[in-house]
Amino acid sequence: MIEIDALTFDQLSLFVSVVDDGSFSATARRLHRAQSAVSYGIGNLEKNLDVQLFDRSGRRPVLTPIGKSLLSDAREVMSAVHRFGAKASAVAEALELEVSVAVSAICPPALLIAIGCAFHEQFPTVALRVQTEVMEAVATLVLDGTCQLGISGPFAEHEPRLERRFLTKISLVPVAGTEHVLAQKMSPLSRSDVRNQVQIVIAQRAQTELDLTISVFSTKTWRVADASTKLGLIRAGLGWGYLPVDLVQEDLDRGTLVPLILEERGPDPTLVSLVGITRCQAPPGPAGRWLLNKMVAICEERPTANL
Repeated sequence: MIEIDALTFDQLSLFVSVVDDGSFSATARRLHRAQSAVSYGIGNLEKNLDVQLFDRSGRRPVLTPIGKSLLSDAREVMSAVHRFGAKASAVAEALELEVSVAVSAICPPALLIAIGCAFHEQFPTVALRVQTEVMEAVATLVLDGTCQLGISGPFAEHEPRLERRFLTKISLVPVAGTEHVLAQKMSPLSRSDVRNQVQIVIAQRAQTELDLTISVFSTKTWRVADASTKLGLIRAGLGWGYLPVDLVQEDLDRGTLVPLILEERGPDPTLVSLVGITRCQAPPGPAGRWLLNKMVAICEERPTANL
């Protein structure tokens, strides 16, 4: 009769250890136990399960078919117990269960990947929630407490309730498809050249006056909520617009997009600052603070072009 209630974590640990170490004696040496104690623990596990896990007829124990089928379950139980303990320790140390970050749509994906990898390695038990937004919506999410920190463009520079940490500068360049009418004109382009051409603009879900004043030169605009959609529309020849250089560099190299030069801006890319923001009166917890410091460190280590 199977005695499930008599199973112990130590028995499962011994089972997995003997498989990984290759023998009872090797496990005993590594754990600084008597070999008889290891054999006794495995024997009790087999007795409680009413199965034989190892064939002991040879020089080394060999998993039986039922032992092979139960090994993955034993590993899963051990992993779950370790995760349970790690999360309990984190809670006891006042570590957040989740860190939420509002991110500007112009933030380089490579920066988010680097941040995510570092955070997962440092805090494997803490969930990370990333919410992409545009313009001042990033600051709004931090101010109303929806997110503990943000990666924002220059849309809340004078908000006294926010702490700011400079991260990096993003290079934005105006581009159009090779067949677009603006791509066929001589550079530099005057305001009259672009005024009546559809400009694709990343804008908030709710239109505000600010939407119309940030690098918008055309009287005709199509509004989208993210850079990927904007890029797709520009590639299709449906308009022109500003995009991060790192996002369009491959298209520029292939010749599927061309850079535009505007008289008012000149040939150099437009530089936009990205800053890490937190709420003055409600700073993030330990994991959030670590994440913000790591953002700054990553940006200091890597030039903008390599993010």
